[in-house]
Amino acid sequence: MKPRYHLRFQVAPGPNLVADSQILADFCNQHNVEEAVLFVAAEELNNGLLSEAEEAQWFDTIRTAKQILENAGIVVSLNPWMTVLHTDRGRHFPQDRTFAPMVSPEGEVSTACASFADPAWRDYIKHLYSRFASLGFRVLWVEDDFRFHNHAPLTWGGGFEQPVIERFAAKVGKPVTREEIVKAILAPGKPHPWRAVWMETWREIHLETARIIAKAVADSSPVHSAVGLMSSHPSSHSTEGRDWKALFEAFTVSGRVAHRPHFAPYSEATGKTRDWSFMMLDVQRNFRPPQSEVAPEIENFPFTRWSKSDVQTWSEMVLCQFFASDALLLDLFPFTGNSANREPEIGELLDRSCPALEWIASRFSKDMQTEGIGTVWKEDAHAHVRTTRGISMSELNADPFVAGSFLLPYGVTVAMREQPVTALMGNAVWALSDEEIEGVLAGGTLVDGEALDILTRRGFAELLGVVFSGWEERDHSLYSIEEVVSPRAGTDVGLVFNTNVVPRVARVDAMPGAEEWTRIITPARQRVGAGIVAFENRLGARVITYATPGPACLPRSFQRQWIVHRAARFVSRDTPLTLVTGGAYLMPLHLNSGGIHRVVVYNGSPDPARPVVWDSRTGVRPPRVTLLAPLCDPVAAEAIPLCGPSGETGYECSSSLPYHGYAVFEWDDP
Repeated sequence: MKPRYHLRFQVAPGPNLVADSQILADFCNQHNVEEAVLFVAAEELNNGLLSEAEEAQWFDTIRTAKQILENAGIVVSLNPWMTVLHTDRGRHFPQDRTFAPMVSPEGEVSTACASFADPAWRDYIKHLYSRFASLGFRVLWVEDDFRFHNHAPLTWGGGFEQPVIERFAAKVGKPVTREEIVKAILAPGKPHPWRAVWMETWREIHLETARIIAKAVADSSPVHSAVGLMSSHPSSHSTEGRDWKALFEAFTVSGRVAHRPHFAPYSEATGKTRDWSFMMLDVQRNFRPPQSEVAPEIENFPFTRWSKSDVQTWSEMVLCQFFASDALLLDLFPFTGNSANREPEIGELLDRSCPALEWIASRFSKDMQTEGIGTVWKEDAHAHVRTTRGISMSELNADPFVAGSFLLPYGVTVAMREQPVTALMGNAVWALSDEEIEGVLAGGTLVDGEALDILTRRGFAELLGVVFSGWEERDHSLYSIEEVVSPRAGTDVGLVFNTNVVPRVARVDAMPGAEEWTRIITPARQRVGAGIVAFENRLGARVITYATPGPACLPRSFQRQWIVHRAARFVSRDTPLTLVTGGAYLMPLHLNSGGIHRVVVYNGSPDPARPVVWDSRTGVRPPRVTLLAPLCDPVAAEAIPLCGPSGETGYECSSSLPYHGYAVFEWDDP
């Protein structure tokens, strides 16, 4: 099965339009690109929202390029680069159109980004999509500026315009000011009732806009075009009150909708940060409808091949293919309007990537689900979190990835939904009901210091086996060392670790029946409290509690990895769990469908490694192992059996796995 390359490309208006369009068509045919996704007034060729003259120029440009591409057998979709616009960056509204500008929580006024509630802008965007849809594209994309947050230079973003405030005022039944709204929705402690109403107002405005765009496409397209949504971080969208199901329904045309999930950094990044990409691709599966076409964004920025290496780009494409993406939206060329033949190395990258992508496509399907320690995160988490200072919109943030960013780099598989074993970490726990929390605590659970504080306030300390008595702040406490005090921790008693750079730790003591595995002490060895506590509660479930909030901030080591694996095994008890050793930052992805197991191990360290997979379900026969090195053909490797310290069997890859490479272990249930 060939990978589905969908190439996002900007053909510039002007005298070279016909020649550049033919060069693009030739490039696509030469390098297995089945679809071109044409930009409208993107990045360097964008003056802001379009004037009538600019709209006419771009319409003629796109019509000409589309015809040339289709004559060459290339499918064409369209990517208008703006709805309300990403950022001012020196731009202003066109002189022949009048739009209401975005306003920030602080009252800053945008010079170029429009308000979603502005009737004039709504007429403009309806007309724009209607006009371009008449050309008959497979998909018309909605850019990820379809958001209230992140419209620089506004602080946080926009959405606090007078038309929005008036709609909110009608809901609460009295006149209100922007300052009153901001103060209420950020008020410390229990969320003010206005916060939910404000998010409801934003949600309704977004859904109305989505329906306007979808209807414009449906009414004007001669070929039943679909609408595709580009999204950014789910946590940011939670502040906006986004209802993902309703939004995808609003964008659905004739039963079809597409999604471009953001999942990777735009520029070169070290492999040890790849856990974020794993979780971004996984968590967004929870939000979109199962029939949605999924085409993640393969991007570099600023748009030059020096911004991101071919090796990292290959590795990101491969990761998307493991998640059985329908296509890859390739954002690889500069947006400046140069001909496609100016960057021949991009074609070489696509050609060299094909063998690995084809191999993966033949083995990974959409019905395969992630397995591991679960994380429960709700899309409305930001409606429930408690603020402390009440002065910044960022205080509403509830990170979905607190647990995964701790566990994945240590070789512990995770899944971005509830599993038999679950992690309750971070302030997103506020979004769970008491019944949901008790249900999680009836299975194996890992709890961090932040969640411990919240769960104690909500009356669940007795199920955790620890007493929380407050916080030790870094600037007011001398804690600096974590010391192993129990052999059950999986390493030598007396071994010590650095906690010197942790911003704060919870003061924790074990209840009767709980066991302290580590303790937090000062340089003078004075006890501050327990570090890690193990407990079996009255529900028959096991709990591990960490004094550290977000324990990914603890300096990593192989000894700490042993403790993490022992903790994972403790709370899992008899529940099968995949663990990986053999090197630093070996991150596993376990996908399963009907007893067909695929464990993918990514090497996020520049040091080559030979990963070892530990899983009781591998049975008596060694798994099949395939090595995927960057930009190389797949190579078979052997699985060498190893015996662990507790008698468990693991399998080591016989070949070294290079940086940014993947080893795939495959087996079926006995």
